[in-house]
Amino acid sequence: MKQILLSLIFFLNFNLLFSADEKGIWTQKKISNNACAIYQFPVDEKGNYTKRGKVVFFVIKESNAIYVRADAGYTYDEKKYIKVSIDGAKFQFFGDGDTAWSMKDDRTVIDAMKAGKKMTVVGFSSRGTETTDIYSLIGFTKSINNLIESC
Repeated sequence: MKQILLSLIFFLNFNLLFSADEKGIWTQKKISNNACAIYQFPVDEKGNYTKRGKVVFFVIKESNAIYVRADAGYTYDEKKYIKVSIDGAKFQFFGDGDTAWSMKDDRTVIDAMKAGKKMTVVGFSSRGTETTDIYSLIGFTKSINNLIESC
């Protein structure tokens, strides 16, 4: 639990570390001695908003645990589920602040990401704004395998 909290603190300050990374590219970063992550900025962002923070999708490996996370760049409406679609496979995530977590076994989501080409994340802000973020899954399998082997 302590390690998860340290990871969360790290990711809150992560904006400075990934400001130069490209959209649509899976990038790996070491978080601590036993935790690493791959992440991607969306290739497309849609929504009727005026201001939004960093939007990014993570797969985090910490010791033997692996989990997925979506950051919206705004506070999610916690009364609405986040809809994640991977080439037709549908998943629900729940919002916690500006972060969305999978409601299923994260490995099921990761398996769908390995098999897919495109992932769409539809979320709703606490102000009622709907956003749609599209991620490329090209190169994901190689990136996740590297994450599992090297961390």
